[in-house]
Amino acid sequence: MKLAEIYQKFENCKSWEERYRLLIQFSRQLQKTTEQELVNLPEIEGCESRLWFQFQAEPRKVVAYSDARLMQGILFIVTVVLTEKTTEELKGFDLKTMFDELKISQNLTSTRLNGLGQLQKYIMMNL
Repeated sequence: MKLAEIYQKFENCKSWEERYRLLIQFSRQLQKTTEQELVNLPEIEGCESRLWFQFQAEPRKVVAYSDARLMQGILFIVTVVLTEKTTEELKGFDLKTMFDELKISQNLTSTRLNGLGQLQKYIMMNL
């Protein structure tokens, strides 16, 4: 799936409930991780859900998992962004702005937004 398709799908959503259902559908598309892989993945602190995330710019590698389906859906979108955009494009990219545009962030708790902020920092440190 491409980022443009994700934007189109969210544009068609008329309510938070529809956006939430779409995130849950996206959560099923995130690549599965094994227990062993989770042990070796860095955990992102600061979110009410548990997030494991690894990003490598060159060669491009993204591994993500959350114990919450909502965050799994969000991580799927982040994974699409990180695999589709160039390193230069990512340097100026802001996750919060994207989730504002998708009309998702205004319905997230402050701790989930904090998790997104920590994810953004982790990505920038690994560019």
